[in-house]
Amino acid sequence: MTDEKKKEFTRRLAECNSGEMIVIEFEVLFTYLEDALAIFDTDADEFKRTIHWADAVLVRLQESLDFKYEIAAQLYPLYNYGRRQLALAVATHKTKPVHNTRRVMEPLYQAFQKIAKEDDSPAVMQHTQSVLAGYTYGRDSLGEVLCDVTEPRRGFFA
Repeated sequence: MTDEKKKEFTRRLAECNSGEMIVIEFEVLFTYLEDALAIFDTDADEFKRTIHWADAVLVRLQESLDFKYEIAAQLYPLYNYGRRQLALAVATHKTKPVHNTRRVMEPLYQAFQKIAKEDDSPAVMQHTQSVLAGYTYGRDSLGEVLCDVTEPRRGFFA
């Protein structure tokens, strides 16, 4: 994953609510899967490392399930299937298990996107810097500036 992509995900996570956070997690997963497929033929060690990071995303999704809701019992085996497929991809050094993981996770991602649009809960992270984007010094580049326009005090308070 490129540094630019990491910064984008970090910025989005700092401003999202709980519904949007799950959508971003899926996007991170898909980015790792695409990266793994892109380097499959060139670097076996990097392929395994990238699959490991994708598996870590599925672990976070599994750990975030709240089993007092019925849907959690249905999502857990799907996440577990994805994890088993990723382990198979590492063990056999084949791409089909990676594609299988993507195929199973894609409908979940689309469902969570629809749910996130209806989620009007507040942002998960409070007291974060606002990001203002616009054309600043470059004609062809977008400049971003972090500002404290709404919250003069941010961070942890004791």
